[in-house]
Amino acid sequence: MEVPPEHCPGVESADAGKADACAGCPNRGICSSGDLQTGPDPKVAEIAAKLMNVKHIVLVMSGKGGVGKSTVSSLLARYLATDKTVNVGLLDVDICGPSIPKTMGVEGEEVHQSMSGWSPIYVSDNLSVMSCGFLLNSADDAVIWRGPKKNTIIKQFLADVDWDRLDYLVVDTPPGTSD
Repeated sequence: MEVPPEHCPGVESADAGKADACAGCPNRGICSSGDLQTGPDPKVAEIAAKLMNVKHIVLVMSGKGGVGKSTVSSLLARYLATDKTVNVGLLDVDICGPSIPKTMGVEGEEVHQSMSGWSPIYVSDNLSVMSCGFLLNSADDAVIWRGPKKNTIIKQFLADVDWDRLDYLVVDTPPGTSD
């Protein structure tokens, strides 16, 4: 978010994004949408507590799509899991293209809710997977979530998935051109 204009009515105002001072402001859309969160995000502490049980987090990233991030993520997770003494989790946060269920051979599996959160899908005893692909009715369904909705599901995956203790959490990220 950029610096607001001098006469900004403020995000708490009923005129946020609508006042004359808002004309030409780069934040106008954010303020008028009502999606602007003020104060610290309460999920941050939850996520930090959950990730305390993860020794190493590996993000697989790229500035563009179609370069093999999901393939690298899947192969890396499988390789790490060849050591039966380590526990590996693979988190697919590529919301627009959740291909990890297919690459890991667990398409059609259903995520179950327990008292401690969502249970990931187990590929083997020491390799588990979570993806929004498991939450879709069909593998052919399109995911057209944007901005805040995408952020919410990613936060939910980080805070609510019951990974137990992990030595590695491999995260397949969306392309750098995504929201």
